Amino acid sequence: MGKLLKPRGLKGELNTSIFNEYESTLKTGTIIWLKTNEKKYFSRKIEYIKWVGKKSYIKLSYCNCREDAEKVQGSIFFLSRDAFDPINDNEHYLVDMINSKVVDKNQKYFGTVTDVLLIKTQNIIVVETEGKEIFIPYVDAHIMLFDKKKKIIRIKDVEDFIN
Repeated sequence: MGKLLKPRGLKGELNTSIFNEYESTLKTGTIIWLKTNEKKYFSRKIEYIKWVGKKSYIKLSYCNCREDAEKVQGSIFFLSRDAFDPINDNEHYLVDMINSKVVDKNQKYFGTVTDVLLIKTQNIIVVETEGKEIFIPYVDAHIMLFDKKKKIIRIKDVEDFIN
C-alpha cells in the first residue's frame, strides 16, 4: 500500500508515500501491516490519515512521539486482502493477479505473474517465464482477458518484451 517516510512534527505522525491514493481503502481505524528493514512484520491501527497529495501523512497507534515514528520510518506497509473494499464480480484488484497463470492467445503457457508494478502512466505485470522476468504493460493492447476465478491472464503481442 505504501511506505512510511520521515517523521512529521513531534506527535508521532509520519509522512507517507502511498502507492495508490486514488480510491484508497486506507482510513481511520484500519489495521495495517508494517515490514521493517529487518524483514519483521507487525500491525498497527491507523488513528488518522491526512490526504494532501504527495505530502500525505499518517498517525499510527503506539506511535506517540517523534522517537516512536523514527523507529518505524522506512517501513513498507500493507493491508490485509479481506480489509479491501468490496467490488463487483466483474472487477478486480491488481493484487488479485499475483500468482496467476499467464497464457498466450493460443492458450499456450507463458509464465506466472510474480508482481504488479504501479507506475504513473500504467500498471505493469511482472511475469516469470523460463527463469527470466518479463514486464508487460497491463493495457488492452497486451491483455486480452483476466479470469480472476481461474487465475488466468491471456496475453497477446508481447514479443517485443521478451528479447
